[in-house]
Amino acid sequence: MSKDSVFYMVIAFVVIAIVGFADAVYLTASHYLGGVPTCTVIEGCDEVALSEYATIGPVPVALMGVLFYTLMLVAGVAWLDIRKAAVFYYLPFVTVPAFFFSLWLVYLMFFVIEALCIFCLVSAGTTTLLMILSFFLHARAKAETV
Repeated sequence: MSKDSVFYMVIAFVVIAIVGFADAVYLTASHYLGGVPTCTVIEGCDEVALSEYATIGPVPVALMGVLFYTLMLVAGVAWLDIRKAAVFYYLPFVTVPAFFFSLWLVYLMFFVIEALCIFCLVSAGTTTLLMILSFFLHARAKAETV
């Protein structure tokens, strides 16, 4: 993997993390402001946002997304700053569980709540892309440490 391809993968990683972060911040803000996300493409955001699955205890699931995407942004920006692949060595250990949690939430939307939220689907998509990129970046980190 060339240095240029790694650079572009990291840029993609950061851009995807920014999209996920913005999405999660919007959902978190909606929760704490007492509103529901406005769906324009598909309907069902209100049902998903007001469901019992939108929170774990008092914590909105979207806030966990904010924390996850913040960590991804920190990793990407750290690499851009120091250019050490070791930054990405443990990334799959975070992105894989996040992917499976996201998959669980998508399952709940489709089969339990029976409503779709476009913002939740965007989050699932960004988490999936970050996981895939994390495998490539992890492989690069492993190759550099050998």
